[in-house]
Amino acid sequence: MKLSAKLLKALNKQINMELASGYLYRSMSHDMKNLALNGYAKWLDKQYEEEREHAFKIISYVEDRDGVVDFDSVEGVKKHYDKPLDAAKDSLAHEEKVSASIRDLFKLAREEGDIETEVFLQWFITEQIEEEVNARDNVAGFEKAKDCEGLLFMFDAHLGGR
Repeated sequence: MKLSAKLLKALNKQINMELASGYLYRSMSHDMKNLALNGYAKWLDKQYEEEREHAFKIISYVEDRDGVVDFDSVEGVKKHYDKPLDAAKDSLAHEEKVSASIRDLFKLAREEGDIETEVFLQWFITEQIEEEVNARDNVAGFEKAKDCEGLLFMFDAHLGGR
């Protein structure tokens, strides 16, 4: 069964969002390296890799359903971070946006009666729960450590163990 035009367009949009997410995390990682927060930079690099994997998973699915993937341009990241808490807060907001997009995709698949896409997207729904929990944990950790360099570097070391 081929994907409907509407669902194909929405999946292509999600592919672009996942690739842009990776770009965002790679940019944040660079900024954290500049702050000598190498543990958080490593954590963000892992996020970059995961976001790319998510995009490739959707790409493979679209191809398996005889769809054409449209690779849109990924907008550049112009914001830089000089505080890890700001990056963590933006990361959480971004993951919440991605979660909403996945839920919208799932609802569209359900509306169209595309059971295969519904089942495929269930993994992403579960994954986004984990992504939001991790992002919230990072915000909490940086909030607790924000006024204490020792705690900041301990939390940074913890993140580097991911």
